[in-house]
Amino acid sequence: MRKPMQTGLIVAAILAVLTITEYLFATHVEDDLVRFLGITVSALGKAVLIIYYFMHIYRLWRPQEAH
Repeated sequence: MRKPMQTGLIVAAILAVLTITEYLFATHVEDDLVRFLGITVSALGKAVLIIYYFMHIYRLWRPQEAH
């Protein structure tokens, strides 16, 4: 099992790669449909990662811990 810091760094690196991908699609792709699809897929991927790992949405479906 990974440490939380290691997981956070991996997710941050993936977010950086997706951001670079978005930039490259926006600046270097001539076809409008391909540009739109590339940027959209990248943005959705980033949204999923942020919601899952940094906003901890998966905790909504876990049983509640006793306090």
